[in-house]
Amino acid sequence: MARNTFVTLQEGSTGDAVVNLQECLKTVGVYSCKSNGVFDERTKAAVIKFQKNNAMTADGIVRGATMSALVRCWWY
Repeated sequence: MARNTFVTLQEGSTGDAVVNLQECLKTVGVYSCKSNGVFDERTKAAVIKFQKNNAMTADGIVRGATMSALVRCWWY
């Protein structure tokens, strides 16, 4: 059986996964910058804000639990 995996995103990460993250952060209202695919200090600050708003460990690192919470917020 195939298992879905998630790549951890953190400051310094780049690429399409970061663009997707930034778009999700915009959708939930914690990020207002251009989605540029670079996990910079503004992206980290938005992740921390989202994590705090959702009673998560606010370390600015997007692991599976943070992304799952983002996706749940985005869908509802």
